[in-house]
Amino acid sequence: MAERVMPGGTEHGRAQGHSPTEAGVVIRHARLRDLAELGELQRSCFRPGQAYGLITLLVLHLWPRAQMLVARCGGRIAGCVVGDVTRDQGRILNLCVDPDFRRQGIGAMLLAAAEDLLDANDIALMVEDKNIGAQELYRRSGYLAVGDLRNYYGKNRHGILMQKRRGIPQPPRSSETSP
Repeated sequence: MAERVMPGGTEHGRAQGHSPTEAGVVIRHARLRDLAELGELQRSCFRPGQAYGLITLLVLHLWPRAQMLVARCGGRIAGCVVGDVTRDQGRILNLCVDPDFRRQGIGAMLLAAAEDLLDANDIALMVEDKNIGAQELYRRSGYLAVGDLRNYYGKNRHGILMQKRRGIPQPPRSSETSP
């Protein structure tokens, strides 16, 4: 994936003078030198125990099946998404947007960019039941709630399994093409 400048999001929710409409958002693959900043981003977005640490970020960065993208805006990493494919199931493992850049369309841009890279019929993700903003983003992007996992995020912190069915036709298996 080459770097691409995405058009800006909405005007509301501007924080500290940063707006995708002013500076543009560049979405690209994460680089090794991004990992320390991504660790800080994780800590600002998730509770302790949920945030990816540097070792996890490094493993995901090096893992051949994983796609790790960052959104840069105004000289900072504004967000990150990590996805992968197992068999023909895509997964969004992690999506986070810096609190200073939320409600500006960056999460939707990252999600769409990750989906473009995941060659799978369906894409699944988990979201905490109390994270209403994220659930709304996923619903607007075509995801449906398909299951609940009690205590997935810890005691009395439940997860919602969401899935997007894309119906990408798969090439026939070699045994199916033989006469």
